[in-house]
Amino acid sequence: MTTKAWKLKDILLIAVCAVLFGVVYLGCTNAGTVLYGLLSPAGMGSLGYEPFYGIYFMAGAFAIFVMRKPGTGLVAEVLAAIIECLLGNMFGPKIILSGIVQGLGFELIIAITRYKKFDFLTMSLGAVLCSVLTLIYNLFVSGYSKIAFPVLALMLVVRLVSAVIFDGIITPILGNALAKAGVLKGYAVAGNTKALD
Repeated sequence: MTTKAWKLKDILLIAVCAVLFGVVYLGCTNAGTVLYGLLSPAGMGSLGYEPFYGIYFMAGAFAIFVMRKPGTGLVAEVLAAIIECLLGNMFGPKIILSGIVQGLGFELIIAITRYKKFDFLTMSLGAVLCSVLTLIYNLFVSGYSKIAFPVLALMLVVRLVSAVIFDGIITPILGNALAKAGVLKGYAVAGNTKALD
């Protein structure tokens, strides 16, 4: 029976995830800014960051998929946001709040399964919940409530597709591949390396 208590190796993996994904997140933000500028003349600048949202959820999705313990997804996501902020994200400390919202999406879905189900459906549901929660957050914090409804609906669709691809498909494949290679020996994912159930 897998213990839910954190061990030193869990803390170390979360730290590594936070640093790696924090750097990736900053790159996504910079790429989103470029895309925002390119789409702005057509009045679709708000879509610029949407293709990257699935990547923004990956620290939490990967940590919880690999460790399968309460809190790992939330902590990894928040720490990645802090790292991104420290590296110079132009949105400042408010992205840490985003990290909390993003981490909660997967924690809530996985908690319903008592941290026992990590198949395609479960991970995709986590991705969908993250997408919806972050859009609600954006409505209040990022001024998305001023965006025309058709554009907002398109943004949600793009965000959902990105999230399912990166978190429902790519994250489990990545986690299982690393487990099969022996990189994640000793973690819960190593005991169940089916790519997608």
